[in-house]
Amino acid sequence: MRVPEGPTETSVIGPGGIGGASKSWRGWVVGSSYLGGDHLVVSASPRPLRNYAKVVNGPAWYPNERVRALGWVNINGWRMRSVYVPPETNDGSAFMHHVVLIWTVGQHTYGVGFHNIKGLRQTVLLDEQLAKHIKLIRP
Repeated sequence: MRVPEGPTETSVIGPGGIGGASKSWRGWVVGSSYLGGDHLVVSASPRPLRNYAKVVNGPAWYPNERVRALGWVNINGWRMRSVYVPPETNDGSAFMHHVVLIWTVGQHTYGVGFHNIKGLRQTVLLDEQLAKHIKLIRP
């Protein structure tokens, strides 16, 4: 499985809590893009999070939101949890109906995931291919 080439001009990524965004998103990084026909969402929290539903829903999280754990993967020395974000329990989340890899490095928890249109296994493989190319940099 190959990661589709380059984001489109409809890509959006940036810091949360500025412009028209709620102040509760301050410190978060959020992004959405289409790679080929695949919808990709990314997020980074301003502090480590243990609750996977909080990672995919950000400050908009409420107690009934749940994700379904799929397994663990190790990529680039990072232990990542793969989860499926069911729309029934994550209404309004950009990650709704996505398969997401979630991991923590230092003081941030990261989530990246593609929309599940090819089946869970194929989408996990697509996420893994993307994760192999992720480089975290310091400000």
